[in-house]
Amino acid sequence: MTSSEAKTIGIAGISGKFAQCIIKSLLLYPSVHIKGYCRNASKLPTILTTHPRIKILTGSYDDITSIQNFVSGTSVVICCYFASTEVMANGQKYLINACEAAKVLRYIAGDFSVDHTLIPSSRIHLFPKPTTKIIEYLSTKKSVKGVHILNGALMETFWAEFFQLYDSSSQTLSYWGTGDEKWEFTTYQTAADYTAAVALDENAVGIFRFLEDRKSPRELQSIFQTVYSSPLHLKSHGSLLDLEQKLQEAVNTHGEDTSQWGALGFAFWCTNGKAYLGEDSSNLDNSKYPQVKNVTMEQFLKRHTLQELPLADQSLGFE
Repeated sequence: MTSSEAKTIGIAGISGKFAQCIIKSLLLYPSVHIKGYCRNASKLPTILTTHPRIKILTGSYDDITSIQNFVSGTSVVICCYFASTEVMANGQKYLINACEAAKVLRYIAGDFSVDHTLIPSSRIHLFPKPTTKIIEYLSTKKSVKGVHILNGALMETFWAEFFQLYDSSSQTLSYWGTGDEKWEFTTYQTAADYTAAVALDENAVGIFRFLEDRKSPRELQSIFQTVYSSPLHLKSHGSLLDLEQKLQEAVNTHGEDTSQWGALGFAFWCTNGKAYLGEDSSNLDNSKYPQVKNVTMEQFLKRHTLQELPLADQSLGFE
């Protein structure tokens, strides 16, 4: 995109951390304007409500009229919802319908995870995002084209409470499997930088795979020791089969309430080898956007003290 080409990017779920990381990247381009959509603007950081190139619209995920007003005049809409299955499924369909009606040409779906395209249909119910349904729904539209960004696990989330793997009080990292299974990582900001780059690339449609690092728990143990001069203890939760059984039981019990099993689902698909992004680097799209600088796990750890590490996800976005 040249500086003379003004674009308006729509971001649904603008109150979220990932959305705000995308905004940080987009605001580096003086000709880019942003329309944000959220339920309650009063909780937004001041910069989002006062910036001359950001316009905020409010409404619920199923407020058809407000959504239509939101997407109007945008060149692409990015979904940054991270919510219940109802919002992630039907909420995205409302956005897609509005894009189709307004002739918005591209819709960046709320994927941002492992390569779910490799998950067999018989097991997709064990994946905590309705990604396949959204791909199928987009395929029924004539005008709007789907864009799907896959980036593995987010480094900040991995060390946070969400995955329930890292115990900062004892410096213990729990794992499923042998301890040699790779996790695939990006940081929030790098994933956001790639998302912004794709949003500004008018020719970018389809599936994009971005990755910064691949490390197993045993490799993380070594890096942790190098960076902090302090040990990272490892603790096995059981085999990958144990994890799958525990996940299946949770899905059977809680159904579409992914808040009860989402972390297990992500851990399973991040490590079982079935949905990897980058075993073969030729599958990755990093090189298409060389302006985005990558961060290794070692570099990420060096940016955070031991005390800051489990809270790294809380310092994202704007104050």
